[in-house]
Amino acid sequence: MKNVKTYLTEGLLIVFSVLFALLINKLFEDYKTNERKTIALETIQSELYRNLAIVQGWKEEHMVVNNRITDILEGRNDSLKNELLTYNFLNLSLLTNNQYLINAILTNTAWESAKTTGIISEFDFNTIQKLTYAHTIQELMVDQTIPKISDFLYTDFYNIDHIDQSLLEFQFRLKDLLAQEELITNLYQEAIDETRKYVVTDYKSQQ
Repeated sequence: MKNVKTYLTEGLLIVFSVLFALLINKLFEDYKTNERKTIALETIQSELYRNLAIVQGWKEEHMVVNNRITDILEGRNDSLKNELLTYNFLNLSLLTNNQYLINAILTNTAWESAKTTGIISEFDFNTIQKLTYAHTIQELMVDQTIPKISDFLYTDFYNIDHIDQSLLEFQFRLKDLLAQEELITNLYQEAIDETRKYVVTDYKSQQ
């Protein structure tokens, strides 16, 4: 009888030891997963801040260009129109005050990395949804809207003999970009606000 009690005691100790070891291992794995999740969200948040600052700068500059085109088409800036007519191509620098229309690259490295490594599965649904919305519009801008503007500027769409029509076509594309910039500014901010539930990055460090 004594041996049975001993065996039972030893057996229970072994079971307890195994369960305790499994618990410790699970807690450690959860800690590592949460750490990876936090790092991923911090990196994504930082990237969102950077992209937001870029798009906000674009929006301001592109609105200026849009207004200049409107002034030309409505006869309020004939001197600029006459200067444009001296070139056999659309001299964009005259409209942008010698600035690049697109002066930076929007990145999605952190977002793609989170998807590739699978850590995105640890994000809650609302976070994934807001991040997906923002990056979908970003992809639309980068892969479709901006290339369409480039195609217009660097192919034979521009017709010096019909400058008003050419400027209207350019403005149409620019307004499409401006609308997307307005939308993505809001989506970036919503995504940033969502990530700040889990991590907070110093905004000043992103400027």
